[in-house]
Amino acid sequence: MLMCLALLLPALLAGGLTAWQLGAAYRQASETGLRGTARATAAAIDQQLTTAITAAVTLAGSLDRSPGGPAALSGFYAQARAVGEAFGGWVVLAQADGSQLLNTLHPLGQPLPRARGLPWITRALETGEAVLSDRLFTGGTVQRPILAAFVPLREDAGPRTVLILAFEPARLATLLGQIREGQIAGLIEVESGRIVARSVAHESQVGQVAPRWVAEALAREEGGVTAGPSIEGAGIVLAFQRLEGVPWAAAVTMPRQAYDMAWQSPLLNLALGGLALLLAAMLLAAWRARRFLAPLDALTAEAEAVAAGRPVPAASSPFTVAEFETLRQAMGQATTAMRARAMAEGRAAAALEMMAALRTERDRARLYFDAAGTMLLVLSPEGAVQGINRHGLEILGLAEEAEVLGQDWFAGFVAARWQARARAAFRAINEGAEDAPEPDLLPVLRPDGEERLVAWRSTALRDPEGNFLALLASGEDITERRASEERQVLLMQEVDHRAKNALALVQSIIRLTRADHPADFADAVEGRVGALARAYTLLARERWAGSDLRELAEAELAAYAAGGRVALSGPVVRLAPEVVQPMSMVLYELASNAARHGALSTPQGRVTLSWERAAGGALRLEWTELGGPALVAGQPTRRGFGSRMIKVAVSGQLGGSLAFDWRPTGLACVLTVAPDRVSIRQARAPLPPLSPPAPVEEAASLVTVLHGRRVLLAEDEALVGLELAETLTALGCVVSGPAASLSEAMQLAEQAPLDLAVLDVNLRGQAAFPVADLLVRRGVPVLFVTGYGEMPGGWAAGDGQGRTALLRKPLASGALGGALRRLLDSTAPRPPRRARAVARRPAALAPAARLRLSRLTPGSRTRCGRRARSWRWRRLAPSCRRRRGAAPRGGPPSLAGSAPPTARRSPPRRAA
Repeated sequence: MLMCLALLLPALLAGGLTAWQLGAAYRQASETGLRGTARATAAAIDQQLTTAITAAVTLAGSLDRSPGGPAALSGFYAQARAVGEAFGGWVVLAQADGSQLLNTLHPLGQPLPRARGLPWITRALETGEAVLSDRLFTGGTVQRPILAAFVPLREDAGPRTVLILAFEPARLATLLGQIREGQIAGLIEVESGRIVARSVAHESQVGQVAPRWVAEALAREEGGVTAGPSIEGAGIVLAFQRLEGVPWAAAVTMPRQAYDMAWQSPLLNLALGGLALLLAAMLLAAWRARRFLAPLDALTAEAEAVAAGRPVPAASSPFTVAEFETLRQAMGQATTAMRARAMAEGRAAAALEMMAALRTERDRARLYFDAAGTMLLVLSPEGAVQGINRHGLEILGLAEEAEVLGQDWFAGFVAARWQARARAAFRAINEGAEDAPEPDLLPVLRPDGEERLVAWRSTALRDPEGNFLALLASGEDITERRASEERQVLLMQEVDHRAKNALALVQSIIRLTRADHPADFADAVEGRVGALARAYTLLARERWAGSDLRELAEAELAAYAAGGRVALSGPVVRLAPEVVQPMSMVLYELASNAARHGALSTPQGRVTLSWERAAGGALRLEWTELGGPALVAGQPTRRGFGSRMIKVAVSGQLGGSLAFDWRPTGLACVLTVAPDRVSIRQARAPLPPLSPPAPVEEAASLVTVLHGRRVLLAEDEALVGLELAETLTALGCVVSGPAASLSEAMQLAEQAPLDLAVLDVNLRGQAAFPVADLLVRRGVPVLFVTGYGEMPGGWAAGDGQGRTALLRKPLASGALGGALRRLLDSTAPRPPRRARAVARRPAALAPAARLRLSRLTPGSRTRCGRRARSWRWRRLAPSCRRRRGAAPRGGPPSLAGSAPPTARRSPPRRAA
């Protein structure tokens, strides 16, 4: 059968190619005939349009005088009407503006509308030549799509006039209808694709847009053949040819089915004949193939048996076809060889499977080796590296294990000063020493020279006879941990150093301060210690990285800012950390002296502090006093502690110079700071006046307001608690406490009704916020008294957490009473005590402080204390303060900290 196909296939291919060429010739002939019809139609239409233009020109030439009235045009009217009827149209005489003088569709003298086709009228008058309308337009009289020829009259015939020969496109449609049966002809505008005339259904299709594929073909070529769906939706083949006189194209179409049948019939006949021949050949081949099927079936069964591993059935007799018999014998020999080879391959596959299992175990062991969180190292009995994991390579700063394998570990990765000790320890383990119970600290040396401290634990690997095979050592890199411990020790030493320095400074202030009365001595010491505390607060807030000069000046002079009595101006200046404390003391002494003896001792006095960059980059500050008592005596004869302190601080710690000018109008002081101790940025305009602090009330008014108020006091420092308790008692308060721990404060808060609470934030390492939460829920105002620069744990005084306020230690005289008074003033008229006890107030506390304290029983206070002790203190980051809406740095102006004592003194008793 296949042989039959092989013999017939070339003949079938040759016949098919011949039929295909014949069909192509028929198709080419059909296209040529269709294109010829399109060219003939285009030529006929061009001839018809040329005839119309010629008739219009001839008629226009017969009008040898200027058109006059109806009587003058009567002869021309008959002639024009005859010409128009000959072309199936009419004749119009129109002026340049479209005014009709004559229209053969209407009697002479009848009023006529304006003529349409003004673009062609204008073109004919401008060119002086006959113009044919290149598209359909609606006639002004017939109100239907028409075509027209426009011929300008001679200029000597009178005003500019155009003769128009108009006719309907149906005349062209009649001409298009003279084509072969089954074909459709049409005229199409090339630019717009609109149908001008059509041999079939002209009335309904004129003016319609031809299919898009037709318009694209007309715009692309002068003539050709294309195919696509017709307007009615049936498939057509279209031949087109552009006209010469107007931008139109003549198109001739025929049904796609008729077009295809012209060249597909020969192919169909050949295909049927070839199929009949193929079937006959296949029947003949099947009849002849019967003698070959039995041997083929036997060979197939033998091959399937070999493939399935079954015994091969024995042949009953040799095959009659010699070729098949030879093939059967060859297959028997191949089967024997295949079985022998299969046995060998099975043994090889078993060996490969065992090797793959070993490789998997090795890879898994390596994975565990590299996944260890510590450095793992394997050393041979000679000290050479046999293996190291990925973590060990990272500690050594290497990328590949090949860089380490085979190298002497002690010579290549241990510093020279440690090699002798490391080799001795390795030999001891090699000789049978037991593993050390504690890790051994031994640094390793990286290729770049860096040493990493590693804590080692080693284990000897031995065979059953006890012979040393290898050393497995695990190491943990503790370089960062040891450095952190050293930094912690250094930090503790630094804290100890700064604390002792601060105590020594306070001791010097106490010893060097002189006063005639104990009260004056206390005020002087308190003010200087307060200035020192404010300087340390600014340093702590900036992480001991210095401070801004303006912030420092505002902190020291805010007590005198009422009424714009203090003015600051100068560029942005950053002070070095070692300059902040002495600058704070200098500004305090100048302000204190001005308050006692200078400009600030009178209501009309003013102080100006300005600073600028001096020569060499130094900082120059000028202190000027105006409006104070007149300095008649000039420079004072006696110098106190303040003058001496200013001089020593400026010349020593500030590294600058000092000059006093005792003018009659007031003191003027100029001091400089060394350039290496400040950072001066761009200059700016004079700074706005300082905001004055809240006024300090007289003690008598405070006693009146606070008399009989029940106040809970919680303070773990005994002396501070004693001082606060005496101050509250002197103000007329009934003090509960002082409580030194969180549990004591909770007991006092639950036992008695309270009006106010004064709480230290840190009570023996526990947060006081659970007590504050309980009191705020009851509607009790809470005043926090703390040494922290910022409230920890997310608390912000006055930030929607109930009536709370903040004072920072050390407290100035009168600050405690004033803060309590402002807390009470910010409270609405108090409801009855029972109503306050059950009132519900929202409290946005830190997570560890959200405890249902109002439901605690005495037995659960121990658990509350344990929970509070687990609270870890942390400073509130600036971004967190902004997110929670915390008060600006330093807290509310009225409670941001203790003001200098000079702001609360009585008027000056005498001048020094």
